[in-house]
Amino acid sequence: MSSRFFSRLFNKISFRDFGTLILTQGKSESLTIEADQELLSELIAEVRGDTLVLGIDDDWLNRIGKVISSVFNNEEHRIIYHLTFTDISEIKVSGKCTLQCSALTADNLKLKVSGLGNITIDKLESKVLDSSISGRGDFKISGRADEHKLRVSGSADVDAANLASQTAQITISGQGNATLRVQDSLDITISGLGQVNYYGQPKVRQVISGFGKSKRLIES
Repeated sequence: MSSRFFSRLFNKISFRDFGTLILTQGKSESLTIEADQELLSELIAEVRGDTLVLGIDDDWLNRIGKVISSVFNNEEHRIIYHLTFTDISEIKVSGKCTLQCSALTADNLKLKVSGLGNITIDKLESKVLDSSISGRGDFKISGRADEHKLRVSGSADVDAANLASQTAQITISGQGNATLRVQDSLDITISGLGQVNYYGQPKVRQVISGFGKSKRLIES
């Protein structure tokens, strides 16, 4: 286990490669990493500009090559980052990563997810949520965002059924699925086999090509 504090402020996070990131919003910034002792020395946790980068050293990744999947599928080699932050405007996740956050407040939040990400945010409070999700993975978010912008490519599954929004714009290309909750207006663009489900009675504008579809859901 390793603990670190940061002398430079950051308001963006780039989480890459492998592992689990557990986020907690607080009054100061700190990081604790749980990992095998041999792995700790190969991990990156540094502030570059306004971005905190968490991941694995590129040279080490290149050296282990094809054995990478077997290494990180082994429970003994898991990597868990416990990060406390004060303010955040952007979170970028790439690789085979899991991100968990119990509560997050931000004026405007950008989420960029690629690869096999598994993202859960239990209680978001934001004016604008701007999300871009590509690849495969699960994305679950609850709370409130006045405006929700969402772009999905690949076969990601987005569950925002418990994220209350006034307006939403969603674009799906590929086989992605998304469930939203919208009150006033909803713009839908689908190409491919994507599907958008939504709760609420917003004014809907949609452009659908291919075999995509949209459906209004009724509260049970």
